[in-house]
Amino acid sequence: MSPRVTQTPATIPRGDRNPMPLTEIAAPVRRPVESRDPRTGAVWRRFEAAGSEEVGAAVAQARSAQPAWAALPAGTRMEMLRRFHDLAYARRTELAALLSRETGKPAAEALATEVVVVLDDTRFLQRTIPRLMRAPWVAAGSRALIRKRVRVVPEPYGVVGVIAPWNYPFMLACSRLLPALATGNAAVFKPSEFTPSVGEATWQLLVDSGVPVAVVQLVQGDGAVGAALVEAPVDKVFFTGSVRAGRAVAVAAARRLAPCELELGGSDAAIVCADANIPMAAAGLAWGRFSNAGQTCVAPKRVFVEADAYDRFLEETSRVVASLRVGAAEPEADVGPMIRPEFRAVIEAQRDDALDRGARVVCTGDAGGPAFPPTVLADVPADARAMREETFGPLMVVTAVRDASDAVARANASEYGLSASVWSRDTARAGALAARLEAGTVAINDVLVTAGVPELPHGGVKQSGFGRTHGEAGIMACLRTRGIVSERMPGRRQEWWFGYSARHLAGMDAFLRAAHDPSAVRRARAWPALLRFLFGSRRSSCR
Repeated sequence: MSPRVTQTPATIPRGDRNPMPLTEIAAPVRRPVESRDPRTGAVWRRFEAAGSEEVGAAVAQARSAQPAWAALPAGTRMEMLRRFHDLAYARRTELAALLSRETGKPAAEALATEVVVVLDDTRFLQRTIPRLMRAPWVAAGSRALIRKRVRVVPEPYGVVGVIAPWNYPFMLACSRLLPALATGNAAVFKPSEFTPSVGEATWQLLVDSGVPVAVVQLVQGDGAVGAALVEAPVDKVFFTGSVRAGRAVAVAAARRLAPCELELGGSDAAIVCADANIPMAAAGLAWGRFSNAGQTCVAPKRVFVEADAYDRFLEETSRVVASLRVGAAEPEADVGPMIRPEFRAVIEAQRDDALDRGARVVCTGDAGGPAFPPTVLADVPADARAMREETFGPLMVVTAVRDASDAVARANASEYGLSASVWSRDTARAGALAARLEAGTVAINDVLVTAGVPELPHGGVKQSGFGRTHGEAGIMACLRTRGIVSERMPGRRQEWWFGYSARHLAGMDAFLRAAHDPSAVRRARAWPALLRFLFGSRRSSCR
């Protein structure tokens, strides 16, 4: 199914498309999709949303094309990955400009946090998928099954549905689409309604890299289209978005007994130990919190600082925030606007709730026109909304803790568990603290990077969802396994088949003693009876 555009200005670069997440499973109302510039609010492109019939047709086309795609030699699909890498690299400037225009993030940030991650991940997939797809015959480990060879064959699910978000529309879409397609699946891809052009560009890159149009289908639309895709007969659903929408996806998939993987919200904790390099921690956490206008799932949203370092951390963070250029023209901007003006009201409400409960504003950056000013709140109590909810915007909440153990307890007192960070000069101590945090990934003396390391599985626990992207786990998420067992001596019957008798019972007990008795002496004494059982008159060949 080809994407349909009702208005396409000449400035759209060839091959640029951008994905979005299912923010809500909505009622089936067909609405056009508009690409807006977050800096001005101007609509610069419109797409026609897919109807439920078109979603069903896309799934049907993908299912018809998938067997031939899966039957290709693995090397052919690895060549597709190589071409995708080279094309994305060649179009990196265009991609960054498109990401900046449709999401509001600075182009330099788009390159660093989206394009680079995708390029690295593509090379990782090229190296790793052929090894994981091998299925050699191996001897069975059980002594009872000494005559058997076994083989575990990874195979694609078939047709997968990929519902991607708007905050990192290129990177997060590719983290699902590339391994799914490279392992032999077909995909129906729904980008976010806020980033339809990046979604289209992603789709075009895949097609230009050699993926048949029937194998990777693009459907544009809002939550209603996402709901139709989840209800369609896809074999697995990959969803990135809100907890509320993720629950709806899980329920809909469960009705069909279809597997799904969900990357949902996060309220990531950062623990700053008193022995940390405080200027470095302040600079890193400010970047992690305020990059992408704070609209990052793995951003450090709750910062817990040991009391001895608290005042200095706030001072250093204020210095960083004061230097940020908010809403400036490219390429000087550090922080852009939130993707939609209506999201600003949520952040304002969370800020005001914290202030009403005794928090104080430490510093704010420039408003920068439509941008929400980067804001740091101190002394934020545990019952504040900003501590309990996900804050998806440029709002950092900081509180002092007695010690690192207190910080871990407060960090874990959340329904979310996506990622976290620990800051300390003592990396061994930091590692021990990381092991106590209830999070899918933890960074030590860095932030956000956990979502961009190709070898590192990325995903959450608790209400942050389940399933993993990146790493070998992210590849295996696109595969199911078929187990095969083969008999080495097909002319000889199995000892445990029918023909039960007292002699047979004694023989089976002899086998158990010879194989599993903890005493070496008793194991040796069982062998004569076992040999009589194996080679006595009961044994016969099948005719």
